[in-house]
Amino acid sequence: MPGGTRAGVCESRWMRSDIVTMLTDFGGRDPYVGILKGVILSLHPQARLVDLAHQVGAQDIRQGAFLLATAVDWFPRGTVHLAVVDPGVGGQRRALAVQGERHFYVGPDNGILSLAMRRDRPVAVVELRPGPWSLEKVSRTFHGRDLFAPAAAHLARGVALENLGTPVNDHVELNLEPNRLEDGCVRTQVIHCDAFGNLVTLLHRSEVEGGLSSVRVGGTEIPVCATYGDVDSGQLLACWGSADYLEIAVNRGSAAQRLGVAADAPVEVLLTCQNRL
Repeated sequence: MPGGTRAGVCESRWMRSDIVTMLTDFGGRDPYVGILKGVILSLHPQARLVDLAHQVGAQDIRQGAFLLATAVDWFPRGTVHLAVVDPGVGGQRRALAVQGERHFYVGPDNGILSLAMRRDRPVAVVELRPGPWSLEKVSRTFHGRDLFAPAAAHLARGVALENLGTPVNDHVELNLEPNRLEDGCVRTQVIHCDAFGNLVTLLHRSEVEGGLSSVRVGGTEIPVCATYGDVDSGQLLACWGSADYLEIAVNRGSAAQRLGVAADAPVEVLLTCQNRL
């Protein structure tokens, strides 16, 4: 409202962007994603909806958390990120809304928000419960529609976070095995296989001082390159991807198919010298 604020509406107008991103494991076969959009647009017709990803592996919280964390930096301040990968829906897990230093986050308290929250320090966290800001009837099996989508819509239109729920001072952290440095070799793992069959590891460029010698998956030695075209078509390579995580690829092919591995596969990264993480 020009010239002032309404009760329950955030006074910091810079925190509003009207953008709501959506990341789910719903896929495209069923109408679930469309229903989320319908709820958000019913409550906030000016919302600008962005489909971040809906092909997250079914119930794969780790993959969803990783994809969300690699995407949030590319959105304007005040964006609302809605993430619904929720195998514990209707159980004891909490429903959360988070205000970070730059963005808002809405989703289940199962770790899916935790990697993004490491990049965007939480200012406030509330537990969402059925009430004035949710839909009138809350299903035990579709909190994405009845709790999360309404919360995202209200945040995008400027409702203050504290009005949506009760404060909490903890949240579930994703349990990821840390990268380890042993005798000049970093031991990491595959966290994501993208649509091209590229195997993305948990090793970030910032963790390595100096250069990489080679990468080993199983018994296969893989050269480190600057980009995909540095090897012939059909050849394996390792390179730093666009999000600065080490990935294993095949030029014009699929590393996942070539190596027969997927998420959780161990990866050894040989360093040019004794560098520390």
